[in-house]
Amino acid sequence: MRVASIGLFGLLQLLGATAAQIINDTTPSLAFKVVSGGNDNYFLRDNLTSAQMLLTSANSTSVSRRLVVALPAGNSGALTYFLPAGTSANGTLGVSLVDGSLRSATADYFNVGVQVDLAFDGNATLGVTILGAVRAMRDYVEGGGVMHDIFNYTLGEYNETAVRLHRQWINTTSPSSSDYNGANLYLSVPADSSARLSVIPGNNGTWTPPTVHILVPQNGSGTGTGIVTVKVVTNETSLAGLDTQELFLPEGTNGTQALHTALQGLASGDLAAAKQVSFLTYTDKFTAGGWRFLTYFGRDSLIALRLLMPTLTSEAIESALGAVIERANSTGALCHEETIGDYASFVNMGNGHPELGNEPYYDYKMIDTDLLLLPAMSHYFLDLPQGQGRAEQFFAQNATLQNGTYAEILNRTVFYNLERATPFSQSPNISNLIGLRPGQPVGNWRDSNEGIGFGFYPFDVNTALVPASLRATQALVTAGLLNFSRLDASQIGEVASVWEAQAPALFDVTVNGTEAEARLQNFVRAANLSSALLEGSGNSSAGSESGGVSFYALSLMEDGTPVEVLNSDTSFNLVYGANVSREFLQHVVDALQPYPRGLLTNIGMVVANPAYDSNTTNIDILDRAAYHGTVVWSFQQGLMASGLARQLGFCSRDNTTTVDTNPTPSPAPSWCSDADFVQSLRDAQTRLWTSIQGAKSEIYSEVWSYAFDNSTNTFSVVDLASLSPSGTESDAIQLWSYGFLGLLDPSGNSTRS
Repeated sequence: MRVASIGLFGLLQLLGATAAQIINDTTPSLAFKVVSGGNDNYFLRDNLTSAQMLLTSANSTSVSRRLVVALPAGNSGALTYFLPAGTSANGTLGVSLVDGSLRSATADYFNVGVQVDLAFDGNATLGVTILGAVRAMRDYVEGGGVMHDIFNYTLGEYNETAVRLHRQWINTTSPSSSDYNGANLYLSVPADSSARLSVIPGNNGTWTPPTVHILVPQNGSGTGTGIVTVKVVTNETSLAGLDTQELFLPEGTNGTQALHTALQGLASGDLAAAKQVSFLTYTDKFTAGGWRFLTYFGRDSLIALRLLMPTLTSEAIESALGAVIERANSTGALCHEETIGDYASFVNMGNGHPELGNEPYYDYKMIDTDLLLLPAMSHYFLDLPQGQGRAEQFFAQNATLQNGTYAEILNRTVFYNLERATPFSQSPNISNLIGLRPGQPVGNWRDSNEGIGFGFYPFDVNTALVPASLRATQALVTAGLLNFSRLDASQIGEVASVWEAQAPALFDVTVNGTEAEARLQNFVRAANLSSALLEGSGNSSAGSESGGVSFYALSLMEDGTPVEVLNSDTSFNLVYGANVSREFLQHVVDALQPYPRGLLTNIGMVVANPAYDSNTTNIDILDRAAYHGTVVWSFQQGLMASGLARQLGFCSRDNTTTVDTNPTPSPAPSWCSDADFVQSLRDAQTRLWTSIQGAKSEIYSEVWSYAFDNSTNTFSVVDLASLSPSGTESDAIQLWSYGFLGLLDPSGNSTRS
């Protein structure tokens, strides 16, 4: 059950410090702004709290103005809409943040959060308001405006200068403080503001919300400004953040010239992106992104870790690895998402276990997260200087979220993965691939229902991650870092070899040249593109009539039918694969052609391209408005760029541009001796980076879509939320997108900001 959490503020209050003293002593360690997707995002962290505040940008054409406050503490906060009212109702409403006014805030019963001063240029009415769980807020935004009534709030005290809206936690157990044990949103009018509040209580309890007007007097010319302070607080425990010096290696760390270049401005926090990563990382876990995913996601942590690892301190790396191990279940499966705070109470009730109160709920539905941990650990302990000599102490550490040492918990995951991989090694047919869990429509990073084309066996899991996890386990056993009597390194290697040799071919798709051209022409018409995009961009292996097209399916249906969607998931093989064949690399070269023959636009690499699919319904299902459709995910670009650098480094390492440390296999891959083929890989790498540079201003955000200009045959960035039928939007900052901090463009151009 919930125990009131007091954090630093509560402790100081118990010791006699006043709220004023505490506020005066707070100095933000992080304070920055990011403009993205028609929203102004403000971030703050000090010794009281961490918070993100989102406000609709002034140039937005939306009638309403949305305010979001998201706190990593309990993954809690508030969402509200301000609507024009009175004389403003026929026009637009301006709501802007007063510069420098975002600051941490406290309230009774150890409530901590943030407050901000907002300037209104006309009368406004408080629209839909959700208090408490960020997940409930996201469900409303992306769920067609539907919200469970358990998340309704109540009206607290109010007058013409102040009002308090309150939502009590679902499992509140302390009656004396129940009126504050939850989330509170305060509106108040500063003494020097002319604004006033008008509150009309609802007449049906929590079923009818109160009507709250913000009244702004107008002058003779019909203009005026009123300042209103908005404060959002909860009594969840604030998290201890990793500052940039704890997170990143210091400049001057021994290493290559590429590492020296990459570390510039990171530990010092001089680079804005370093502060943004710091906001998302904490001593006991990494969070995925703000505002929608400001909580733990295992997959996101591990992929981000793999890309950023060369630049990170041992302490930061082990914080991320430990967080994943801590959340393993009794079978060895790894947690996808951690649900905490009030939404955990909601989920536990829905699962028929209200007695669990707000105990965290761990989601294990994904099949890829389980396979990402061992490769990250192997890279850290065996390849990178930061991990040398640290394995024994790390594995001996006692977990805090469950019983056992890290070694004992990891033991379960190792055997869980090996047991799932063994059947295919004995009989390499489709039915022995790793499919989605029973009753689940998702299982890999493309975790929307349509993300893998409604398939059952994801490409990345089966061709890249299963063998990568086995090879990493083999390496750790061989090095003596994993020492379990039932593990034999050579046997693990034999299982991995079967997966490496047999799995990719099951996903191979070939479309003859004539048919490929016909499908391309149909696609450009259906997608409202121009056939001019097809002129001069093909080659004999990527869509010309004389050749044909070969690529790897996005997934396989349960009966083995391929989902014939060209995709970016070969990036996983390039980063994690131990034995990537020449044939596989040729598929990568072919995919890294201009869209729609390939994946590359002038604003980035799209993650799915249904142009060659015989199932033409996927043209609409995976279009530019779909979360995993013909859209650009920044982390996928980073993964592809990292993978190409790794593969090319097996032939000749460039210490001025390759930041990561990847041991060269012995002997080197046979394709390294073919200069023409190696050059084709380098050309593909150049095309990829040119594409990435076309939208460098978006590089740390989550995902974006495009608009196409027929007059210039070029693409421009469009916010996904403006197109998405479900209102799905992009996070302004996304942890795995910062993998670019561990990458350098071989051409010498910078992606940093």
